[in-house]
Amino acid sequence: MIKTYAVDQKHKFDLTLVQDCSDAEKLQLEDTFNIPPALLEYVDDKDEPARIEIGTDSEYVLMVFWAPMKETSHSEPVSVIFYDEKLFLFTSSEMAFVNHTIDSLWNHAYDKRVAFILDLILPIVRKYIGRASRLEYRADQIQGDLSIRSRMKHLDDLTLVNQDAIYLRSAIQENSSSFAEIKSISQDTDVPFDKKCYRKLHNIQLEINQASRMISLISESVEQLSNTYDRLINNNLNDIMRFLTVWSLLLAVPPIVSGFYGMNMHLPLAKGSLAWLASLVLTGILMLGLLIYLHNHHSV
Repeated sequence: MIKTYAVDQKHKFDLTLVQDCSDAEKLQLEDTFNIPPALLEYVDDKDEPARIEIGTDSEYVLMVFWAPMKETSHSEPVSVIFYDEKLFLFTSSEMAFVNHTIDSLWNHAYDKRVAFILDLILPIVRKYIGRASRLEYRADQIQGDLSIRSRMKHLDDLTLVNQDAIYLRSAIQENSSSFAEIKSISQDTDVPFDKKCYRKLHNIQLEINQASRMISLISESVEQLSNTYDRLINNNLNDIMRFLTVWSLLLAVPPIVSGFYGMNMHLPLAKGSLAWLASLVLTGILMLGLLIYLHNHHSV
């Protein structure tokens, strides 16, 4: 879907928003705005890396950064093209937050395309900070439950937290690398910057650094929790094996005693009326003695 925001008294540039860009829409953009086909080749690539690319003779600037998807830890790229004094944005319909932010920002006055993009990037970065905070809360909950009782459900939750942390860290690192190159736009192209743009860029760098620190701490915390759970599981397994070993030894005593009494050999009390009772008493004494021995040797 192509949506055009025309230049007016509040805006000195045209903005074209393309959601879920199709091949037909690529052709339409090529015909209408004379955009080079090579520039549109990867705008619908869900795995496009975050970066800034400046064309030969500075005829265009391509900026790619990642934005979070709705109700998931995954992110997808947003492509921005500065071309012929116009601004083109390529998003996904699942990026409800991004698309809503674009509509909201257009209600404000902008004379520079970069200022608009920087104001779009800032809430996206803060969105990642919010998701990192929720992830940290989930990790703290798991850690609190760990002191009460270790359960398989907690292990499943920890796996999901670790998976979400990996996705978030990847997106934040990709964006951090891309945003660090934004200054090259002002240095290597004729896309205008001003002091306000540099202040906005400074705020973005502060926010992305905060997001990077948060996700690094969360990753370390999750790794420590994983190691703790591994130790607990190993300890539980050792306890189970010790329990099974002890009972295997104890339960081996009755067959041994009864086996002797079942053989064709003369044994004490074997012919009396209390022979069965004597075998039970002997079995109990042997099992108790074995249990005391194992206890003294820290096997139980």
